[in-house]
Amino acid sequence: MKNRSNNECKMNEKPPAGRPSTSAESTALKSPSDDDLRVACYCEENAWRVVYRHLNGCCDNRHWKYYIVFISNNHRACPMFMQRAIPIDAPTEYVCWDYHVIVMRSTVQSNDNRPIVSEVLDIDTWITPYPTPLSQYLDESFPHASDPNFNEQYLPLFNVVKADEFIRDFYSDRMHMYKDGKWNSPPPTYSPIMNGLKIDSNDGQERNELTGSNLDSYISMSGEGKCVFTLAEMHARSKASNKKEWTEWSAI
Repeated sequence: MKNRSNNECKMNEKPPAGRPSTSAESTALKSPSDDDLRVACYCEENAWRVVYRHLNGCCDNRHWKYYIVFISNNHRACPMFMQRAIPIDAPTEYVCWDYHVIVMRSTVQSNDNRPIVSEVLDIDTWITPYPTPLSQYLDESFPHASDPNFNEQYLPLFNVVKADEFIRDFYSDRMHMYKDGKWNSPPPTYSPIMNGLKIDSNDGQERNELTGSNLDSYISMSGEGKCVFTLAEMHARSKASNKKEWTEWSAI
C-alpha cells in the first residue's frame, strides 16, 4: 500500500483578496447536485453544505434522518481508501487523513418490523453508487481493517452528530488550513461558516469578519455525551434489525 498523506493538499497560495459575496447556505441551495459542492480538503464544509441542501428542499427527506459523522482516531492518522485525493485508477493507494467528515442518513422509524437502513453521502469518495449503503462504504474505505498485521491503533473511530445540531452549532474561520503564510489547499470562495459562534447581534461584525473554530471539538473522539463508535460497532449497527437512532446508542 502506498500512502498519500493529507499534506498533498498543500499549495502555495495567499488568502483570497476581497470579501466573499456568497454564503454556504446560498451556494448549497443553488447547486445542481451534491457533487458540485465539493471543495478539496474542506470535508467538514462539504458535509455541512450537502446536508444543508438536503434538509432545505433539494429532495424529499421526510423518510430520512440525517447525521454528520467525523472519522478519526486518537492518533489523528486514519488511512482511507477510495478517496478522491488519490487517482481513481490507483485502488491500492490510500490517503492518511487526520480526520474526514461524511453525511450519513437513516430511514425514519416505522410501525412495522422493517430495519433501519443507513446510507453514506460522501462527495470525497470514488465509491459508487451515491448514496452508498453504509456497510459497503465501510468495506471499501477500510479494507485494511481485516489485515491481522494492521496496527489497531490506526483503525477509525466515528463521532456521530445530529445534522441539524451541526448546522446550528458548527463554525470555522478555516485558519487550521493556513500555515506559515500559505493555504494548505485553496479555500472555498463563499464566506466561512460561522453560524455556531455566539456573538452580540449589535456588535456590527459580519460573519466573514469573525474568527475562531470549534472544529477540533468534533474531531476529538473523547468527551461527555458523544456518540462514538468503533469500526466493528458501525458494521454491526449497519446490519442490526433495530429501531434505535444512531444518537440513542451509548458512546464508547
